[in-house]
Amino acid sequence: MSNGQGLDKELEALAARNACTQCKPAKKGLWQLARDVRAVEKQIGRKLSNGELMRVFDECHQLSQPFLDPAKPRDDYLAAFLAKPAKVRVPTGEGDTINKALAAVSKLPVSELPVIPGIPNASERLRRIAALHRELSRLCGGKTYFLTCRDTAKAVPGLSHQAAWNVNLALAQLGVVRVVRAGDPRPGGKASQYRYLLSHSANGEAEIAA
Repeated sequence: MSNGQGLDKELEALAARNACTQCKPAKKGLWQLARDVRAVEKQIGRKLSNGELMRVFDECHQLSQPFLDPAKPRDDYLAAFLAKPAKVRVPTGEGDTINKALAAVSKLPVSELPVIPGIPNASERLRRIAALHRELSRLCGGKTYFLTCRDTAKAVPGLSHQAAWNVNLALAQLGVVRVVRAGDPRPGGKASQYRYLLSHSANGEAEIAA
């Protein structure tokens, strides 16, 4: 999908897909719409314009009319919609990506974990989380990806999300990843955005990616 007619059709489709129904209340529909909007923004590499956001909202609001509270002003629904994209930690589709990455990393023997540059005796914990970053980078085609400290912690049994936050920062200091945008370590906080800097090779030798 690219900017232009293809984007317009995609925005119309996601507005229709998230319109309220008897089984889908406004709150649930608007939240999924926000996740879809964030996924589209990531795919096209930019934020949607105000005009594009309004087209999405207007279409969704119109289709939802039979199921909306008639006593609630349109502006209340609009404000709720516009506030939600900034709260999205996992855009549509990324939940599957992190689950696939975690499943793959859990099966890797130590010999196939990335080698940390300059630290040949790095701990398995450090290397396994580096492997999670490598797998996410692979699944995202070498582009940037989002990762929360809570999802990071799932790569190592017994690891707390606070410790996982520190490991991610350590990997950035060591040149394994670059923090594109810092998130929030608190529960429910925004995910950080990263780029993996090493080779995607199986043994993970320290070959800096382009």
